[in-house]
Amino acid sequence: MVWKINNNCQIFIEKTDSIAGRQKEIIPHVSAYYVDKYTTISEKGVKTGSNRLCGTANQELLAGYMLYKYLGISSDEQLVRNEHGKPEIADSGTFFNLAHSGPYVVLAISDRPVGVDIEQTKRMSFKVAKRIMRKEQLDKLEGFENESEAFQIELAKYWTQYEAIMKLVGTGFSGELDDRTMEAYEKRVVFRELEDYVIAVVTK
Repeated sequence: MVWKINNNCQIFIEKTDSIAGRQKEIIPHVSAYYVDKYTTISEKGVKTGSNRLCGTANQELLAGYMLYKYLGISSDEQLVRNEHGKPEIADSGTFFNLAHSGPYVVLAISDRPVGVDIEQTKRMSFKVAKRIMRKEQLDKLEGFENESEAFQIELAKYWTQYEAIMKLVGTGFSGELDDRTMEAYEKRVVFRELEDYVIAVVTK
């Protein structure tokens, strides 16, 4: 599935089901970083009988495969990482960002720095999310019936927006965003609802 934001940014969305039974075929095309993550998590999943870990392993492998499929990245040498670990393409004017949740892996590609996040609305916790929300955002939620579907979607939008902006500026959750930074980027965030998931994308 392709979601075109504008001429400068495209979002590619795939499900882990698409690589079921094809892992051995895919691995030779994926950079060692993602293969190692897949192997380590997969082994833990098999050892513990955890379907969740096996699902996470496939998310990592699909993420690496999408980098190969859409950007031609098949080795670690093609990537560099900033001080917070955010990967970027070495010596390129093309930027990307990855996110995954449940069966979905999302790859954003742009000609400028980009951040993307995806979250399942049913998993959103108001207790956790309210820590990053400003007063006006909390006030807006009062207009929704608590724990309703609309409430959960709105909550997911605030959360994915926050994380997408954090990933855009390159800190991830190693740092916190001040209100000034958030306000500078909030108007640039674009949302998409997909089944019971919310995707947020933001570019500089």
